Amino acid sequence: WICLRNDSLFCHHLPSILERWPLLLTETDELYSLRSSLLPVISSQDEKYLAVTEVLRGLGMPFLNQAVVKVDQECITRNCPCIKNCQMTLLNLVKLHRNRGVSFTVGDPRLATLISYLGKIHFLLPEEKQSVTRVKQLPLFENINENLTAISNETAYVWPCNIEISGCDKWLEKEDIIFLNRQGEWRKLASSPSDLLIEVLTPDVMYTTFIFRHFHLLNKRERYKQLLHIRDNMFSVYEAKSKNSNSAYHFICTLKALPCLGEDGEELRPVSDFCNPDYPVFEMFAQHFLILPDYFMNDRKLWINFFSKIGLKMAPSKEEFIKLCRLLADGKVKNLTEASSLLLKSILGRFKEKRFLSEISEIPFVLTTDLSHLTWVLPAASPSKYIGIDGEQFALTKLQGATTASHSSLLWTVRPIVRLHVSCEGDVLDAMGIVEPNTNDVIQNIKNISCSRFANMKLFDTFPDSCLPPQNAVDLFCIVFDHFSFLKRSEPSVLLKRSEPSVLLKRSEPS
Repeated sequence: WICLRNDSLFCHHLPSILERWPLLLTETDELYSLRSSLLPVISSQDEKYLAVTEVLRGLGMPFLNQAVVKVDQECITRNCPCIKNCQMTLLNLVKLHRNRGVSFTVGDPRLATLISYLGKIHFLLPEEKQSVTRVKQLPLFENINENLTAISNETAYVWPCNIEISGCDKWLEKEDIIFLNRQGEWRKLASSPSDLLIEVLTPDVMYTTFIFRHFHLLNKRERYKQLLHIRDNMFSVYEAKSKNSNSAYHFICTLKALPCLGEDGEELRPVSDFCNPDYPVFEMFAQHFLILPDYFMNDRKLWINFFSKIGLKMAPSKEEFIKLCRLLADGKVKNLTEASSLLLKSILGRFKEKRFLSEISEIPFVLTTDLSHLTWVLPAASPSKYIGIDGEQFALTKLQGATTASHSSLLWTVRPIVRLHVSCEGDVLDAMGIVEPNTNDVIQNIKNISCSRFANMKLFDTFPDSCLPPQNAVDLFCIVFDHFSFLKRSEPSVLLKRSEPSVLLKRSEPS
């Protein structure tokens, strides 16, 4: 090197000599030529670079022995990277990693020093595109599994803030994607991940693009935790945004259609396939519906409120009510008495559409009411059908043509009597064909009574015990009185012409 520096002929041919001969001596006595893929770095005594120089030395980076090789030659300074030139040093570091491998661990102070040094590069500038490509080839990027990795060969995304990670390990390995820890040291490389061409995913995009697509791989506990996170941290926000944001709207729609509920080993179903466990009809006919799984019974009200917004059936549809009424009419339900009462109460309390009520009224699913207080006089009108269950007979009738229990004493031998359990408006009763007392029916009822065994005047003093009324019976006089009270309120002149003599109306001798 004394010869090369002092001889004019050698100085003239120095670039060619250094390309052909390994004369660049390093601090560790290695020799390199200018054609070497890895070149020794020119160090600096500037305090700003001392720390990173030590880090690079520890990684095996060659540094030029400046005691022997003077850096006053332009061919050396032009080709050998200087520690002050971050871009050239980065390129050399990439070559070092290819040749020998460079590695760090999370929390390594050397990593922080190196990233602080490389952060001086303005990656956002167009002329630094090559630097962006090079830095991504180094294992400087902490992923969500707390490992450091290079991201040059895979698509990298920043894991969104506050996203539930449960179960994600089951599908991450299936994707050629790296998710980076947003709090990793790599964030100090640039002011924004986008400067490094790394996309920051929003929570809704993370779910619709990745997590929902692999939801079937998660177990019951992991799915529960994901849904809990959405319920408590995301849903209300994105529901409010969905009116003005296509992304938020897409998230809500995808969530509604997502097969997310079911036991492990079963096919998952969307929330819309399940029913509100608090609705009495669903509870009564549980064997005919999918009820929300038991593991959502903690925080029951919160879960039902959340699921109701993404499709949970809060009450049966019209078609389902019709199906249940027909099942009951065929005797294919348990607890028939309770089921009939509950169905009728639910239908009358919810629907007012005439067409639907008219269709329901033709199905014999309603139990006739207890008329033991009247049937001691005469049996009740025949119901639509009898159903035998476990040795017990049930009388079922359709609502069309029936009347309510409040009119039973006027019509019990003429019309089926039902108890509605709820108060109904007149147009609802009309739609269901439930009749009010009319003169023809009342006259027929009194005629029927007139033909009963009590019409024999000779028996009045010698009734057998079987003719005695039960304790809850309505007095026969009251029954007859009710009929004539009704007829009196109607059209008396017409009724007198139409009425036939009745045994019960015979004048008795004064006592």
